[in-house]
Amino acid sequence: MSALYAEFKRVDNSRVARERDRRRGRELFALTAAVLPVAIALLAYTGIHLQTVQVGYEIDRGRHTVARLREERQKLLSKLAAAASPEKAAAYARREKLGPSRPGQVLFVAVEKPR
Repeated sequence: MSALYAEFKRVDNSRVARERDRRRGRELFALTAAVLPVAIALLAYTGIHLQTVQVGYEIDRGRHTVARLREERQKLLSKLAAAASPEKAAAYARREKLGPSRPGQVLFVAVEKPR
């Protein structure tokens, strides 16, 4: 059986300076210049779309509120009409022992208009 041995030699690269690859820098700049406007446009579209959706939800919420308030108004108007009916007023007058006014019970007061 043979044994393989590897010797590790320390390499001193402290004095080696890495050169910048100018072509790679230009490629990176060109790629960034091409992708950045598209990314900004997508972000702007996303923001506008989110605002549109939010406004749509607010409009829908407002419509539901208007519908609910109209329904409540209709119920209150029907309740008022039922309470103001002549039959209800007559029943209330009998219950409170109210009748027609007697002569002299109602006084008319003349008010002078200010100049």
